[in-house]
Amino acid sequence: MEKAFPSQSQVVIVGGGIIGCSIAYHLTKLGWRDVTVLERGTLTCGTTWHAAGLVMQLRASEALTKLSCYGADLYDSLEAETGQPTGFKRSGSLPIALTEERFTEIKRMASLGKLYGVDAEIITPSEVKTLYPLINESKLVGGVHIPSDGQTNPIDTTMALAKGARMGGATIIEGVSVTGFDTTGGRINAVETDKGTITCEHAVICAGIWSRPLGKLAGVTIPSYPAEHLYVVTDPIDGLGANTPVLRHADGTVYIKEDAGKMLIGCFEPNAKPLPLEKLPARFEFGELPEDWDQFETPMQNAMDIVPSLETAGIRQFLNGPESFTPDNKFIVGETPEVRNLFVATGFNSQGILSGAGAGKAISEWIVEGVPTMDLSEIDIARFHRFQLNERYLHNRTTESLGLLYAMHWPHRQVETARPVRKVPLYHRLKDHNACFGEAAGWERANWFAPPGVKPEYEYSYGRQNWFEPVREECRAVRNDVAILDMSSFAKYLVQGRDAERALQYICANDVAVPVGKVVYSAFLNDAGGFESDLTVTRLSETEYMVVTAAASQNRDLAWIRRNIDDRFNAVATDVTSGMAVLSVMGPTARTLMQRVSPNDFSNEAFPFGTSQEIEIGYAMATALRVTFVGELGWELYVPTEFIEPVYDTLLEAGQDLGVRPAGYHALDSLRLEKGYRHWGHDIGPTDTPLEAGLSFAVSLAKPDDFKGRAAIERQKQAGIKRRLVHLKLQDEQPILLHDEAIFRNGKIVGQVTSGGFGYTVNRSVGLGYVAMPDGFDRSIVETGDYEIEIAGELFAATASLKPFYNPDGSRIHLDT
Repeated sequence: MEKAFPSQSQVVIVGGGIIGCSIAYHLTKLGWRDVTVLERGTLTCGTTWHAAGLVMQLRASEALTKLSCYGADLYDSLEAETGQPTGFKRSGSLPIALTEERFTEIKRMASLGKLYGVDAEIITPSEVKTLYPLINESKLVGGVHIPSDGQTNPIDTTMALAKGARMGGATIIEGVSVTGFDTTGGRINAVETDKGTITCEHAVICAGIWSRPLGKLAGVTIPSYPAEHLYVVTDPIDGLGANTPVLRHADGTVYIKEDAGKMLIGCFEPNAKPLPLEKLPARFEFGELPEDWDQFETPMQNAMDIVPSLETAGIRQFLNGPESFTPDNKFIVGETPEVRNLFVATGFNSQGILSGAGAGKAISEWIVEGVPTMDLSEIDIARFHRFQLNERYLHNRTTESLGLLYAMHWPHRQVETARPVRKVPLYHRLKDHNACFGEAAGWERANWFAPPGVKPEYEYSYGRQNWFEPVREECRAVRNDVAILDMSSFAKYLVQGRDAERALQYICANDVAVPVGKVVYSAFLNDAGGFESDLTVTRLSETEYMVVTAAASQNRDLAWIRRNIDDRFNAVATDVTSGMAVLSVMGPTARTLMQRVSPNDFSNEAFPFGTSQEIEIGYAMATALRVTFVGELGWELYVPTEFIEPVYDTLLEAGQDLGVRPAGYHALDSLRLEKGYRHWGHDIGPTDTPLEAGLSFAVSLAKPDDFKGRAAIERQKQAGIKRRLVHLKLQDEQPILLHDEAIFRNGKIVGQVTSGGFGYTVNRSVGLGYVAMPDGFDRSIVETGDYEIEIAGELFAATASLKPFYNPDGSRIHLDT
């Protein structure tokens, strides 16, 4: 007898691929039984069925590596648990390099493995040949062997997860189409289908290439876009063993894996073919697209060059199937900013199999606990902006984003397609000064300024790139004279209303019940005491505050404020980012410059640090904040957009004899690292607390008001911390720190670098990183011991400190002359 279609479920999961089945499986493991999976066709019929099934563990970051490592472990045990074979085997993988720069990249990946217990051995071309006898080793510079990597059968693995979910009580319904969502009141209430409506407490959209249109039905932004994704399978190959490692030939944009005695060759080509959904049939189940040898010709030639036996191999199958890709080549997971309890897990950029288990576990824990149980901020859906739903933008960016997985992951690499989207108001002025622009949240921002006669373009490397010396001069100006940085991409909100103070006292960890004109640096904390953001809050009047945060956090932080204001407070938050441009005037002669362009008094007595005033500047009025992110005397000027060009010109003209010059974001990053200023998303995030980050001053336990995260901070203060963010400096002036390098103390790994770069004032690479203190905070752990940092397999001596290496007493910020 057919089971009745459910009218309610605690959780409804839309999509029956590996992601949806993984979420259902993991929810039941957490004790939730009332779980329903809806699949329009049959399980795996979308993109899962034609996946290559690679299971690689080492990814570009901590979060992605943890997700992938978990998947390898689960797939290894899933058959024993469910009785359903998965086809998983640990045949290993072999990333190879044909250039020194690629070798540096994969050696950095091998070093990352030490942080997570993944054995990765750096090997010579001859050792690659031993492991992969069919390879042409004459072309190789080197390789890395990761023996615990492997491959799995995508359909069988998904069916094992589905069986495990059913064993745990979940219901899986095939042949049902979702037609809408009830999001009344700003939260998910029901999922509407062609067979009836299911009321629910939570829902998850994980429908692969169909996630974006489903998101539109719910009013949420899911910027994923399909592209054609290609691989071929050969006839049987002599000498190909069943446990031959997966060859990852990123220089040739191809991977090659053993497949039942045959070879499967897939590619991540740099000029991909986006696929508008309207070109697909309404029900594209187990469907294939036409062969395209013109598109696959170069990758196939690259594969034959490195594995010559492919030249005579017959082709048994050419598979062209759609996969979904995202604008930044990172996954889309998490609770949507627009709708409470509506989650998304999609846009896996052809990495859904290797990350499916980990993503399913992470989303399930987030649903059950109400907060993420690991730092997922880099793949959190809240990072996206509404403009990224624009189909032309997505189409054009997808031509590039598919290939980014195998492209060189250069430090500071900039995307090249779908630009420009958002121009700062001073874009043309900055361009006239020979700015080299980078992209952040769609903004075109000046990253550095090329000298006269030099083309402002990046020349990438893992060493000192072509902007190294120009940025040195920008930093010198900030430290010795004065520089102007355009910070107009800052996100800016006004929080207004009778209860504005009460609302922000709850949302902010610091005390914002301050006099008008006071600027407060504060944390936004989650219930576990972790950073959801760090930002400045300026009181403009009794009923109005200005909140300023990073460009990348514009949507995320606004959603956080609005959700936490909810119905308890008579207040409203308004995004005014586009209405105000921002100039940061920084350096020891900043006061002299400001006095020349304004009649206001900028002395310490009249304009103390951490305060705000309305000022006259040129012919305009501006809000000036005496704050800094570079560690020098200075002001941030918030100017109505239409006035910014004359104000900028006035500053430059008045400061010529002071050595004034423009500076960009690379200089800003170097200067803030020397001073030890933290960067959300790198040094602090949802799993890092202010006590661990050395930012206890961003929290006020003295204020009488309760605030979000207060109880967690009080508990941690009582119990003590087990890790601490420290300042790091290499002793050798040549190596460049980036992020995620392993930190050694007395020969043992104690942590990892969270962000790094070259500090021009101290003439060394500097960084920040967490150091484990399992027995509690101990200053001597930092002040004693031999520290080293591993970069691409090589150890470099380092100095660790609880104080920044530049101006630790902060006296430069408070200059009174």
